[in-house]
Amino acid sequence: MSLNPPLVDLHEDISLYYVLGGYGLKFKAEDFGVDLPGRHGDIPKFRRANAKIIFSSIAHIIPSLNAYRLGQQTSGYGVKVGAMRIRSPTLITLEHIKTYYNLLSSYPDSLALLYRKSDVEKVLSDGRTCFLIAIEGSEPLEDIEDIDLFYMLGVRSLQFTWNFDNKFAASCMSKRDYGLTGDGEELVRRCNELGVIIDMAHASKRSTLDVLSMSKLPAIVSHANISSVHRHVRNLDDEELEALKKNGGVVGITMIEPTIGKVADVKTLADHIIYVYQNFGVENLAIGTDFFGIMHVEEPKGLEDITKFGNLWAELLRRGLSESDVEKIAFRNAYRVIQANASRWVDKPF
Repeated sequence: MSLNPPLVDLHEDISLYYVLGGYGLKFKAEDFGVDLPGRHGDIPKFRRANAKIIFSSIAHIIPSLNAYRLGQQTSGYGVKVGAMRIRSPTLITLEHIKTYYNLLSSYPDSLALLYRKSDVEKVLSDGRTCFLIAIEGSEPLEDIEDIDLFYMLGVRSLQFTWNFDNKFAASCMSKRDYGLTGDGEELVRRCNELGVIIDMAHASKRSTLDVLSMSKLPAIVSHANISSVHRHVRNLDDEELEALKKNGGVVGITMIEPTIGKVADVKTLADHIIYVYQNFGVENLAIGTDFFGIMHVEEPKGLEDITKFGNLWAELLRRGLSESDVEKIAFRNAYRVIQANASRWVDKPF
């Protein structure tokens, strides 16, 4: 019988899939309660995958024909992708939040919102898949205090950047790595006070190191791979991995094809995990698929949807990891980070 531990996925763009109507994906926007062939995930697949927590991302981006944005993103990823831009991010973020609440209200027996400390304590016994709402890029925050407002709406994780410059931090595709700004430092402090999980995926190296040295709570890099295995602007180098280890955070190994290697499959993805395991230990490893956000590219062979993780676990066991190690990567490491931040969560935020 294959190993099927509880799973935390640190990044899925489910609301983007519905808001953009399946843009850039090989499957259409259909009922989430249906086991749709080829779809990265849905309620039946979550159940089979033993998915307990999904960081439900809000990517407040829209398609564009802008040549500069197309060139920036195509150059950054190393493959031709669709051009995206940010427009009215606060209003678009509210639409995404409504999308998640609509899914939650439509499937109360299968989905639950993770936003109270007491919710975290009963994740394993609940029987439902929990959505943890996460904003991808801090552009919707017109002011630092806006994180309080989004917190009241149920947001429990904030990714500081997407692929563009913003007033809080430089991104991995910024022309100049100016790191964390003064407002960014204050945003780190406020996120720590609230227990909003800080996410440095898509951030520049300097921004990442600044945040990891400053944050009093463990942070995440929700979806990235490892530069020493495959050099890519979205991947972490050893200095960033060491800082993440000192912070007590985790990196979510991701399914983004161009970040994996010349061949994107189970074995190559396992190479990224083995590198971190051998050089930094198992405690900082997690999973962040970027499912529903992997647009215009192929999924890794053998990991086409969330039900296929048994293939990765089997490969890791074959390479010498223990079942306990696999359980840490699948669930326990990310859950530890969630617990640490959730210690600050309150049941009634206002």
